[in-house]
Amino acid sequence: MEILLSVALVTRNRPERLKSVLKSLFNQRILPFEVIISDDSDSEQSIALNKELSDIYSCKYITGPRKGLYANRNFGAKHCTGTHIRTMDDDHEFPENHLQLCLDAIRTDYDAVWVIGEYTHLDEQRPLPPPVPGQLHPRGFSYKPKDMNRYFGISCGASIYPKSVITNEILNLENYKFGILYLEYGARLYNSGYRINFLDTTYIIHNSYDTSAPSAEVVNGAKVFSMLMFSFFHNPLFFNKLKTILQIAIDLSKNRYSTKLFIYSYNEFKFYSTALKP
Repeated sequence: MEILLSVALVTRNRPERLKSVLKSLFNQRILPFEVIISDDSDSEQSIALNKELSDIYSCKYITGPRKGLYANRNFGAKHCTGTHIRTMDDDHEFPENHLQLCLDAIRTDYDAVWVIGEYTHLDEQRPLPPPVPGQLHPRGFSYKPKDMNRYFGISCGASIYPKSVITNEILNLENYKFGILYLEYGARLYNSGYRINFLDTTYIIHNSYDTSAPSAEVVNGAKVFSMLMFSFFHNPLFFNKLKTILQIAIDLSKNRYSTKLFIYSYNEFKFYSTALKP
C-alpha cells in the first residue's frame, strides 16, 4: 500500500527553533510527502520569519487557531493530505535515516499508531532502543507497562497516525492548553481499536533550551481531568477508580490544588465523558 507521510509541525514565537527543526528535517535522505507548518505565533516578527522559512523549504504555512498546543496540533493534522501524519514540534531534531525508519515501521503495520521515544540535547549517549514514551496511570503519571502488547502510550509531538484517526474525528481534546491530555488521547485511541506500537529503531532529539512551563493550575487541572477520564470512562475497573480517588484525596489533603480546581475538572470530565459516548 502507498505511504504518503505528512508532517504536521506546530510552532509558536520561536523562529530560531523552527529554523533548526526544518534544517534537520530536510537534511534527511528521505523527505516527507508534505510539511504543514501550523503557526500559533502572536508576534508579527515571528510570523514574518516563520513565513519566510516555510517558503525557503517549500512548506505549506497556515495560521494556527491560537487556542493552545492541542488545538494547534489538531488544526495542523486536519490540513494534512497524506496517508499518515507525523506530528512534530519546533524544538525537535532527528538522527540519520529517521524518516526512512519511520516509513519502514509503517510498512510493517500500516493501520497502527506509532510512537517515538526521545533524548534531550544534553544526553551524550543515545543508545537504541530509546526510552519508551509512557502511558497514563490511574494516579495521573506516565509509566512504561510490563505488557507492551496492551500499550496505549503516546508521544505528544512525535507520533505517527494513520489518516483514519483524523477522518474518524478522534482528536486531541482541547479543553486544557497544556498538560497530560496527550496521555488521555493514547488511552482513547487504544479504546477506539487502534494498535499503538513503540518504534524502537529511531528517536527524536528534544532541544528544550527555552521551553516555558505552563501554570500549575493548568497542569493540575489537566491531570485531574485525565485521571477521571481514564479510570471512570476509558478503563473503569474497580482498582483504577480506587487509585484515582485515593490520589485525588491525597492531593486535596496536601493542598496540591484547590477544591475549586477539582470541581471544575470534574465538570469537564462529566461533559466530555457524555460527549464522547458512542
